[in-house]
Amino acid sequence: MRVALVTCTELPRPDADLPILARAFSQRGVETETVAWEDARTDWSRFDAALVRSTWNYVARFDEFSRWLDRAARATRLVNPLGAIRWNLHKKYLVELAQAGLAVVPTELVPAGHDADWAALFARFGELVVKPAVSAGSFATIRVAPRDFASVRAHHLEHAERDLLVQPCLASVVSHGETNLVHFGGAFSHAVHKGARWKDDAEQSRGLVEPADDERALAAEILRWVRTRHAAEFEGLPPAYARVDLARGADGRPLLMELEIVEPSLFLDRAPDRAEQLVAATLASCGR
Repeated sequence: MRVALVTCTELPRPDADLPILARAFSQRGVETETVAWEDARTDWSRFDAALVRSTWNYVARFDEFSRWLDRAARATRLVNPLGAIRWNLHKKYLVELAQAGLAVVPTELVPAGHDADWAALFARFGELVVKPAVSAGSFATIRVAPRDFASVRAHHLEHAERDLLVQPCLASVVSHGETNLVHFGGAFSHAVHKGARWKDDAEQSRGLVEPADDERALAAEILRWVRTRHAAEFEGLPPAYARVDLARGADGRPLLMELEIVEPSLFLDRAPDRAEQLVAATLASCGR
């Protein structure tokens, strides 16, 4: 069996997960090759599966990336599946999850080309976080002081062609950060603590942590709901990998910030022994 570990040609930082995954696959007798998604020379039919990992430049080349997804899915098995990736690429899923009654950071979607009622949003949320609905890392993610209409309107104008998400800036994120819970095959694997990250900031991971019981419960609830509600997109299987990013609201409850099932860092350099779980989930998704 041969698996493509899919990355990109211009990484903003090295992907520390890739060599760990390659070793773990090799221990199961699976050959791997690290391949950039945008390398036009690649024959994707050479692979039994393509494990989407660090395709971190897709935001700037979204249309091209979208076409690649279709081509690759026709030639091999994408992990996670194509339908799940497409559902997750646009963060309007946060609105869907909130409407289903799950605990999500309050989120307003401002469609491209539409005006936003910034006065109402400031009145509702106070300090704002504004970011594109299709985004990786901290791309174009800004923190806006209450009633700073000039800054938020300038940012909106700069990104007028993009759908934007508007959320409250959680005090806990600024003072403490967030907890990222990594799951393989639907089962919790490990978690890291991460500091707040805004436009142009480097990632601030601070090592492994033991998540609280309420954090683990919310992450499991979200993954169960998604797998049930979007069974077709996930092809009846749990995601081979998922990262559930949580922070705490003003009342202390955990809230979903993002559910990442396309290209999140999985922090296997902190927990290299867990790579086997992702290998097993990948093989299971291929019926092996």
